[in-house]
Order: sequence, then structure tokens, then C-alpha cells
Amino acid sequence: MLRRFCFYIVKVFDFDEQVFKISDSREKPDINTRTIWMSAVLMCVLRLGSLNAIETELRIPKRMEKVVGKRKASADSIGRVFSVMDLESLRDVLSGINHRLKRNKALRTDWPFRFAAVDGHELFTSRSRCCAGCCTRTITVNGKKVTEYYHRVVVCHLMGFKIPLPLDVEPVLSGEGEVIAAKRLLERVFRKYSRFFDVVVGDALYLEAPFINFCLRHGKHAIAVLKKEQLILMQDAKGVFKVIEPEVFTEANETVKVWDAEGFTTAGTDKPLRVIYAQETEKKRRRINGEWVEEVNKHEWCWASTISQAELSVRRLWKAAHGRWEIENNLFNVLVKHWHMDHCYKHEPNAIIAFLLTLFISFIFVQSFYHLNLKKPVRDRVAIIAITRQLYGSLGQDSFIAPWLLELPAPP
Repeated sequence: MLRRFCFYIVKVFDFDEQVFKISDSREKPDINTRTIWMSAVLMCVLRLGSLNAIETELRIPKRMEKVVGKRKASADSIGRVFSVMDLESLRDVLSGINHRLKRNKALRTDWPFRFAAVDGHELFTSRSRCCAGCCTRTITVNGKKVTEYYHRVVVCHLMGFKIPLPLDVEPVLSGEGEVIAAKRLLERVFRKYSRFFDVVVGDALYLEAPFINFCLRHGKHAIAVLKKEQLILMQDAKGVFKVIEPEVFTEANETVKVWDAEGFTTAGTDKPLRVIYAQETEKKRRRINGEWVEEVNKHEWCWASTISQAELSVRRLWKAAHGRWEIENNLFNVLVKHWHMDHCYKHEPNAIIAFLLTLFISFIFVQSFYHLNLKKPVRDRVAIIAITRQLYGSLGQDSFIAPWLLELPAPP
């Protein structure tokens, strides 16, 4: 299985060329960057969860040589190199992988727009250890004020596809808000993925005129959750909704009523906003004590968007706005629960982002291998988590040499 996986990522993503793009600032490295980085990629692909775990595997003779080469690095060496690794080279590899999926027609959609979600995620906290990139906050523990150090990042994620596609990540620096870091992230994403998506989707934190105008200036639409904190816009919208009829439709096991109006200028944006308000009634059946019990759950949501009624139907706008949860459910929750995203491999600002970018690359490799290469009978029988276990089990069985070890590029 590991042999098939390695030759798949080489054939589809030219990985034998990509590994040589990764660089770091060391002048005379004892172990080359390719070997260091491939050790971390293998750690992420196999979901080992720590540098000590991959070091233990590397120490076993004739086990990892087929993938990382004969020279092997220790856990400390991997952490040190990631502290000086070039982040732009990692982002270029991630961008190349995503663009290859797009060229290979893996990102097809019949919608008039493509959507990307931005959201923040807190990685880990400590009350005793900190670094130059830590954010701080004061909390009360047993009646005493305690300083807590933490790292938070903002991630951009392409929505609407069976393969979760993280596009990039940016740290939230000390003393700044999430939206500021999101703008810095999107400046880079707009440049690297200019034709990947048309709409930026965010939670209520992003419903502010500077951020929406920022998206409009870059030729992108915006969708954001509208909550009671935006009282003026909310009151204006509710006044209009009283005199219009909602659109009613059924989606899966939900009955949805949506009020839709546009032309609101009270938010101070460069373009009038469109506001939709949804009342959702969801019916669920649960088995309790051997008997089926039907439950009815009701939810209310409100969103503001720069997309006009002529450009997108209310049903599709409602569905796209709800799709923002993909970044929580399909990306953050999966990566944290199964892929050790919140583990601190090296408490250093550059290393934290380098490990996250490496995790994103490895995650996309495994997802695309599972969904696009393996046949449906295999996918029906084996879950994606079990595939990584099979990859791990084939370490000492498959007799092959990874393509990126067969031929070194000619020196300049």
C-alpha cells in the first residue's frame, strides 16, 4: 500500500520534484532538507503524532530508508530545522498540489460561484512556557490571576468538495485580532489562488465594513453571519421582512423558511448588502431505550452578503452560508481528533507554521489518494483512517525505493 501511495503522489503531484523545492537557512547542513522534511511528511501521513514517535521508527534498521534515505534525523534535529525552514517554499508546494487537483478536474461544480471559508483556531495553551510568537491573556484560577500563553491561527479552506482543501494558514500575532490576521492571510491567498474562489465566507466576526470592503476591492464577494450585535442592520432587515413573504423549501430532513431582501446601506460598506433570515425546522429520530423517539429542533439564522438576488438564488445562498461549517467539521475537528493538529511539535513561531503547512500537504495527499485513486469497493470496506494504518503496516513489507530517492538533480 505504501508503494502505491508513493508512486501515486509522484505521478499526480510530481512529488519527486516538489521535495527539492523545500529549503531552510542552514549554510552547511549535515542532513539535507529533503530528508528532514520527508521524515515529517511520513510522520503526518502515518498519524504518528509526535517527533519522538517518528524518531523511534527511524531508528529501526531497514524500515524508513525506502522513503527518507539512509541518513536519518533525530527528533531534536527535525524541530531545529523546522525552526529555520522557508515557509514560502512550503506554501508554494501546497499551492502547486491544490492547483494540480483543479487542473485534474477534481474540483468540479455546477454553481455560479466558488466559496472559501476563513476561520480562526486555537492550537495549544500553556501557563509556564512561551515563545516570541505567543499571545497572552489573563485568567482567574482558584481566585488568582494567571497569565496564559497560547497560539492561534487563521485558516482559509475551499468549500463544497469531498476532499477538504486547506489553502493557507496565518498566525494571529500578539495584540492583534483575528480579522487583521485574516486580511494578511487573504492578501496572500488572493495572489496564489486568484481563480480558485469568488466568495469569502466567515462568521459574525467578519461582518464589518473594513473587511467586506477589503474583499470587494480584490474582486471577491463576502458572506458573514449577522447577529444581534449589528443592531441597526438587523432592525432594518426585520422591518423589511415583516412585509414580504418567505420562500419555503425542504432540504434533507429540514423544512426551511427564508426571508430575502437586498439594498441595505446601514453597514457602511462600498456595496449595499443583501440580508437573508432563515427559520429551520429539523426532524430527527433517535432510538432511546429500544424505542424510536421523534425530535423536532428549531433554529434561526441570519446572514449578510454582497451577492445580489440576480446573481444567486436564496436557496443556494442559504446552503453556501451553512457550508461555512465545513471548515469546523471537515477540517479542524478531523485534523485535531485524528491528525494531531493541536500537538506542539516545536514551540517556535516558524516551526509551528511549518508543521501546520506540512500537515495540510500530507492530509491532502491521503484524502486524494483515498477518494481519487482507490476504487469504490475498497472505500466501502476500509475507512480513510484505516488506510493510514495500512500504510504504516506496509513499512516493512513493500520492497521499493521512493522515486525522489532514485535520482538526485544535477548541481547548479
